[in-house]
Amino acid sequence: MKAAHVGLLSLVGMAAAFGSVFALTPEGGFAAAKEDRSVASTASGETDAEDSTIGGASSKDEASATFQAGKAVRVEGRLGHKTLRASNPEETFVLLEVRGDDKASGVQPKAALAIVIDKSGSMRGTRHQNALAAAASAVERLRDGDQLTVVAFDTRADAVIPLTTLSASNRQQVLSSIRGITLGGDTCISCGVEEGLSQMRSTLGGAGIVPRMLVLSDGDTNNGIRDIPGFKSLAQRAMSQGVSISTIGVDVEYNEKIMSAIALGANGRHYFVENDRDLQRVFDAEAATLTETVASNVSAEIELEKGVELVRVFDRSFGRSGSRISIPLGALARGEVKTVLLKVKVPAQSEGPLPVAHVSVGFRDVASDKETSATGDLALEFVSDTSKLAEIDALVLDRLQRSETAVALKEANNLFSLGKVDEARRRLQTQQDALAQGRNKAKASAPSGRAGDIDKSFQSQEEEVGKSIQNFATPPPAAAGAAPAPAARPQKSQVKRNIEFSDNLMQ
Repeated sequence: MKAAHVGLLSLVGMAAAFGSVFALTPEGGFAAAKEDRSVASTASGETDAEDSTIGGASSKDEASATFQAGKAVRVEGRLGHKTLRASNPEETFVLLEVRGDDKASGVQPKAALAIVIDKSGSMRGTRHQNALAAAASAVERLRDGDQLTVVAFDTRADAVIPLTTLSASNRQQVLSSIRGITLGGDTCISCGVEEGLSQMRSTLGGAGIVPRMLVLSDGDTNNGIRDIPGFKSLAQRAMSQGVSISTIGVDVEYNEKIMSAIALGANGRHYFVENDRDLQRVFDAEAATLTETVASNVSAEIELEKGVELVRVFDRSFGRSGSRISIPLGALARGEVKTVLLKVKVPAQSEGPLPVAHVSVGFRDVASDKETSATGDLALEFVSDTSKLAEIDALVLDRLQRSETAVALKEANNLFSLGKVDEARRRLQTQQDALAQGRNKAKASAPSGRAGDIDKSFQSQEEEVGKSIQNFATPPPAAAGAAPAPAARPQKSQVKRNIEFSDNLMQ
């Protein structure tokens, strides 16, 4: 293996990423038998196979480290390396980019939206007013025939608007009910989420219905579930029911770890809104994404070929049955991209092609309301001639750096919270240096048409890490005997931004 390969694999084999899940193949490899590779069937027994493979081999007899497939959902698969050294067991990566076609059919899905709003006492003033106005604006974006429930929570949760099908005759009453929400006591975030899921239950599995929940809070929870594992479990329950949850943290005192855990666990997005005047922008964006959904119940299945071992799944929850890894991705809107990244170990063999993985991304096509899939195969080439060894794929390198940047930002947050300000800044500076090196390597080998995407990704990471270094400046020493000064608003704000940015990097 080239020295460059060793360095890059060492980089991503560092401390576990927050939110990452690891899986080591049991000794002796996978024992489970291979499953049938037929495309998914529709409810009527038909199949809708939009798995015509483009730009890569669909046959395992023809080695190809990339493939493209699909229509409403475009799937691009890539291996970390096209070639590896023969006679050595090696590690590489499997990357999937799953994209909602931005030219998909204009058919709009039936939306089912649950808005879950914090009405605790800390929401007083403009936060409360702007939250209600933003919720009303989101409702205005929904069409007649869409479904809506609004839940308000403090120490308990109330369904201000039980699940309702919107119409011209009830829309004004719905808006009036939202504007009539009044403030209460303390905060029970889990109460609000659970009531929202309860209200959404009747929508689940409905033909062509895309469910989504928005959860807004400005504080920490002091009732109901209070620990991160508990919120992750609640989010996974929502995901298993097909409900994506996006979370919105307002101002700088909310618990970003809780809101991030809910969003990541339920295939949603986490937003930090420092100024409550910006709430309407976020609500409008989420409502627009919901109505532009092109596929729901998206799930990637990666079946590893004989002898290939799973080392790690980055940044996503997954299930495994023998050699098959299943990763739920939720819904996809037009132009939206979600990624899947695996690290795998391939067995030693002599020169020649080695099949690595068969990929199938299944989903419900909103336009046709049919279950369908896009499939492809990935293989690499073992070579003895070291001059034929390929550098790591530029898009894979970018995705690896995104995961490492997310780790660095979250580790810096933890160090800063412990008062280890200098250590936090050193951790960030190390990542800044790694980004500069990775950017140059990725630009040199970027595939046609993607150099701009890769450069933009590295630039945004470098800028955010730079802001963190600046805002995590060492505070002046406290007077003798005085307690350390609390974090200033810019520093608290940076902590929240780091979480929001990290979560987006791992999509």
